[in-house]
Amino acid sequence: MAVIIGDIHGDLAAAKAFLAYRVGKAHIALGDLVDSRADISYEEDLACLKLLLASDSLFTWGNHDLAYLPERPWKPYGRYGETAFRDLYHQHRHRFSAAFAIDGWLLTHAGVAPQLAKIMPPEIAREGVVSVAVWLNREFEKQLQVPVPGIMRGTRHGHGPLFQIAVCRGGQDHYGGIFWFDASGEQSQPAPIWPQIFGHSPVQKPQRGKGWIIRKGEMADGAPWINLNAEAGIWVYDTDTDEIVEIR
Repeated sequence: MAVIIGDIHGDLAAAKAFLAYRVGKAHIALGDLVDSRADISYEEDLACLKLLLASDSLFTWGNHDLAYLPERPWKPYGRYGETAFRDLYHQHRHRFSAAFAIDGWLLTHAGVAPQLAKIMPPEIAREGVVSVAVWLNREFEKQLQVPVPGIMRGTRHGHGPLFQIAVCRGGQDHYGGIFWFDASGEQSQPAPIWPQIFGHSPVQKPQRGKGWIIRKGEMADGAPWINLNAEAGIWVYDTDTDEIVEIR
């Protein structure tokens, strides 16, 4: 059982509300803890990050978070430079994972694209979200050590399917990996094999949908999905009650 929130992006009020909601239950934030969407100071952004890291919460890596690791797969998208939060992220990197499996849901920052699901070992995909999360975390550790082609040798790492950036997000790939997948921009859907919860792609309010698959030549319902990266309000998903709740 867990309380799950999407991208926080330096919103101190959101972080406090999230941590105060149903204290005692596991809390998971889906990455992008920093780089405020609003015009706040570096000190406020830093205070939000420190508050979250001081809690018992767990975190998935988001594309904004990864930009502050020493490996830094891409440049930061905030206003403070790539060393701004590096020490904190590096010290607490054991608190972050590429993926979690909880209560039957697969959690990543941006979701798993159907094209990415197709390159997984079939036996892993069939075994369900626990095996998929283990595989994603192993692949993340491997791919994070691969130098980024075309960049000065040794300066940036993180290359492979999990790190891909689709054209609609300014990259050069056909689909985005688990830090950049954008169903709307890619005119796709999350892989319909397993239930997924993710953020990254902004929506006005949390969205809840269901994938689709072709079975015996006909369209059929796939697994459900939830996008928690809401631009309006502060929302969490409670796996215990199966509800998306506005907490402010």
